[in-house]
Amino acid sequence: MRIKLIGCHSTRNEVLALGVSSEVDCEFLDFSFHADPLQLHRKLQSRINACQHYDQIILTYGRCAHAVAGLASPRVPLILPKAHDCISLLLGSDVRRQALNAVHPSVYYFSQGWLQYGRDPYTEYCEYRKRYGEKDAAYLIRSLYGNYQEAMFIQTVGEGAKLEKYRQRVSLIANFFGWKVREVTGDLTLLKAVISRQRGPDVMRVAPGTPIVLEEESHYAD
Repeated sequence: MRIKLIGCHSTRNEVLALGVSSEVDCEFLDFSFHADPLQLHRKLQSRINACQHYDQIILTYGRCAHAVAGLASPRVPLILPKAHDCISLLLGSDVRRQALNAVHPSVYYFSQGWLQYGRDPYTEYCEYRKRYGEKDAAYLIRSLYGNYQEAMFIQTVGEGAKLEKYRQRVSLIANFFGWKVREVTGDLTLLKAVISRQRGPDVMRVAPGTPIVLEEESHYAD
C-alpha cells in the first residue's frame, strides 16, 4: 500500500518523532498558508488532486478556519483528525483544549512548529516597527494581542538544549507583552492515531469523491 501524508510544518517535528512506516510519503506545506484559509484550501486540493496514484491520503490538518471543508479526493480515501487546529491536535483533542481554556481563558499557545516555522507575535512586531515606526507598531501589535495575558508552551518532543531554545523564545515573547509563562505537556495520541490510520471517534475517514463536511453527517469510508 502506498500512502501520502500531507501536513503542515506546525506538526512536522512531532510527525517525524512519532515515526511513519516506509510506505508513507510525507510532504509538509509552508506554515504561511495558515494566514489565508482560502489559499490553504486551494493548495490542499491541488496536492490531493496530484496524489491520486496513492492508495490513501492522510491530512494532519484540523479544521484550520474551515480550510479543509469541501476538500474532496476523486479516487483515494482521505484520513484526517477531528480537531479545531494544530493546537488541539498537539494537546490531544478539542475537549482538552476547551478544558485548558476554561482555566486559562486569555492564553496564547505556542508549539515547536509555530516557533520554528511560523511568525510569532514578537517577530510580527519587529516587522511592523521596520515598516511603520515604533509608535504605530506598538499600537498595531497591542490591538492584535493586547487581550492575551498568558503564553502557554506545548511541550511535545525533544529535550535538553533544543527544548530550552523554544522555552527561551516563549519567555522573550512573553516578557515583551507582559504575559505570564506557562507550560503544558502535549498529547500526541490523536496525531499518532491519524498517521497510523487507526479508527476512532476523533479520526475522520472520508470516502473517495465525497467532500469533507465538518458536521456529524460526514460520510466516512469503510
